[in-house]
Amino acid sequence: SSCRCLHGDPNCWPQDRDWKIFNASIQGRLIAVKPPAWPCHDPHYDHHLCELATENWSDPAWRSDQPGAMMADNWEMDDARNESCSVRDPRSSRCEQGSVPVYAVNVSQVFQVELAVAFASKHNLLLVVKNTGHDYLGRSTARGSLSIWMHHLRELRFHGDLGCDQAEHCDDRGLDPAAYVTIGAGVTWNQLYEAALEHRHDIVGASCPWVGAAGGFAQGGGHSLLSPVFGLAADNVVELQVVTADGKRKVASEWQNEDLFWALRGGGGGTFGVVVSLTYRTYPALENAIFASVNVTAKDRPSFETLLEEFARMNPELWSDGWSGFFNVGNFSLSLRYVLPNKTLAFACSSLNFLLGLQHNRIQTHYSLKSYASFYELIQQALCGSDPSCPNVGGPAGNPVLPASRLIPTQALNSFPTKVSRALAKIALDFQVPIVGALVAGGQVSVPRDSAVNPAWRDSLWLVIVSVSAPRSQRKEAATLVSRANKVLIDITPGSGSYMNEADYNEPHFQRSFFGSHYKRLYEIKQRVDPGGLFVCHHCVGSEDWTQ
Repeated sequence: SSCRCLHGDPNCWPQDRDWKIFNASIQGRLIAVKPPAWPCHDPHYDHHLCELATENWSDPAWRSDQPGAMMADNWEMDDARNESCSVRDPRSSRCEQGSVPVYAVNVSQVFQVELAVAFASKHNLLLVVKNTGHDYLGRSTARGSLSIWMHHLRELRFHGDLGCDQAEHCDDRGLDPAAYVTIGAGVTWNQLYEAALEHRHDIVGASCPWVGAAGGFAQGGGHSLLSPVFGLAADNVVELQVVTADGKRKVASEWQNEDLFWALRGGGGGTFGVVVSLTYRTYPALENAIFASVNVTAKDRPSFETLLEEFARMNPELWSDGWSGFFNVGNFSLSLRYVLPNKTLAFACSSLNFLLGLQHNRIQTHYSLKSYASFYELIQQALCGSDPSCPNVGGPAGNPVLPASRLIPTQALNSFPTKVSRALAKIALDFQVPIVGALVAGGQVSVPRDSAVNPAWRDSLWLVIVSVSAPRSQRKEAATLVSRANKVLIDITPGSGSYMNEADYNEPHFQRSFFGSHYKRLYEIKQRVDPGGLFVCHHCVGSEDWTQ
């Protein structure tokens, strides 16, 4: 491998005629990409387009439709070079390209991906892959790069078998005509959930409906409110079609390209090739899903720490009752958004009895319970608040986000809940860093699988995420604060790991933290399928071989 050729390098960047020939070969699908706030700045100011960008800056659907937009807008900027382009900046300020790719292939057919990969390889270009831009490590964009934009590859097909030739290896699920669903790389979870509802099936997918369903989510593991019942998203992938660094499409499954199949389920997106389609296992729809909203406030630190300790102590029992969900820890506050499938309201109330009964002069509790007819209805109404942009999950788009995460082992909650609760209190009160916890493991997630999913998932019950949003002038300090909070969690969970899709950009020892004991095999597969390192991204498998 050698240094990548970036835009502006006269010694290697393709000539205009090269781009024209390439564009003709992909049916004119090449786009010159600009930052999404480009029309809001002189000398190319456009009042109508600027107004449109400003009104939709925090709308994830609009951002998904922009080839140069990321969900967290700090990844559109280049902080090292002090380059940005935002609707928040004055019209007279210069709009810099920053970390937005120079060109993108707006994919509508798979052959365009094959040709784009071959073109990037021939000219030694820096190549990135993007669907919706929901990557909090900035792996779907890069300065001076060529982007493969998968957003319009939207095959969506339910079927009753895998249609494979080697029948002895097939998981033929009999008479269920919707036992599997095959999707193109541009499909979002919102689109897939709607289609699954029509077929009376559920799928293990993201709580944020605007996340892409076939990209880095599943390739990085993919946690879900349904994971304790059905496993991680990666556990439910049965086949992928991927264009590898040689520009050829391959099928990866249990009986074809087995090593690639293993790596693509947990080894991370943008690393082993461009996934153009993916097939999930589906499940008959839930009978119902109960949603519990619980808000608890404490008046002082001792009562707050006691609250967190009791909450940590009771979560293994809540999981045993069938609960999953999210919780937020703030300044003397604990709020839950928990989900219970296929149970009655009476059972839910009894299960939460201790928490709901916390009511005295130092702790106040408010709660509500409601049963929904489907998992999709619960996401839309309870989690998203009937707002199509779903700001309650992940926060509004178009803001800078600096996260970190840690998988908390079940043993930690069972054996030393005090240590866990004190760590949460320290982060929330002393560091003033918001915490989002997720009870999305245990159950089927704990079942060992032959995949590259981080082994730490199999031993954990919680995923704890800390995140800070900060303007460009304070980004360095904010990143340091996030890493300090992350270290508090690392110190109480030696030997555990992080969830790569919501991890610290500066995660120490990322190979161990993201991949655990699987890293050696992943690295070997990477060298075999991409010997030249065409697919390179931050803290991805093999990225230690490169400098930025």
